[in-house]
Amino acid sequence: MHALKSIFRWISIWRIRHIEEIHSIFEIGSEQLHIMLIYEKTSGAYMYRVAIIDDNDMDRCLIETLSYEYFRKKEYEYEIKSFERSERAIMELQEGGYYDVFLLDMDMPDKTGLQVAKEIRQYYNEPIIVYVTNHVEYAIQAFEVNAFRYIPKALLREKLPEAYDVLLPKIDALDQRTYIVDSIYGLEKILYRNIFYISKDGKYITIVHRNGESRVRTSLQKIYEELASKEFIFIDKSYIANIEHVTSCQRGELFMRSGDVLPISRPRYQEVRKAIADYWRGMR
Repeated sequence: MHALKSIFRWISIWRIRHIEEIHSIFEIGSEQLHIMLIYEKTSGAYMYRVAIIDDNDMDRCLIETLSYEYFRKKEYEYEIKSFERSERAIMELQEGGYYDVFLLDMDMPDKTGLQVAKEIRQYYNEPIIVYVTNHVEYAIQAFEVNAFRYIPKALLREKLPEAYDVLLPKIDALDQRTYIVDSIYGLEKILYRNIFYISKDGKYITIVHRNGESRVRTSLQKIYEELASKEFIFIDKSYIANIEHVTSCQRGELFMRSGDVLPISRPRYQEVRKAIADYWRGMR
């Protein structure tokens, strides 16, 4: 059993990027556990990111497997990551990690699912939270933190795909505006909501986003005019920040969800503070 737990932990942190499947069968007493690791496709479509937080190895693996099967069947791009402890998930969010959906257990050793949801909300305005748990007595409290669904684990095989069917269109309905980067390397399409910030470095501009960085020879002012969106503000002559990804504004610095800390020029400080506060109030 100890070896099996090690395998579970290994699986939980594995990120795969090919186009194949690995099927493994582990026998546990008279039962068989079917673990399927799905390789992630790489096309231009939106990639759904799912975080699973559950301290129970068996339950967590089942949620992973059902999620893999669903996304594979639908031929969607996806990234699924599992966490045995909520602290690791929150730490990743602090470092700029991003997920579209959070599948939470309700009763965990370190914290309740309700407490974890409140912590997640410090980094997301409207996170999509689905509780997957045996503790149905918490159902009413779950909706106090705007949980999207509450799925009893006994009904997981039936109800999890149904939940995905409903929640993924909600994700698709979010801001789908894109910025086109035209560089010597070719054309690249980046969703507005995936951009953390844009910086100037000599004659080049670097766009920092969820999938990495894109570099183009143009001016910061030109990009600002092309974006033409209230979420993007000049914080310094060399930086444009996406307010959606600001976690805090302190002592002349902007703390971003990407983990970066950006300088705010002194003449712009009050203007930047007001823009961020107005944006956050508008998201309530």
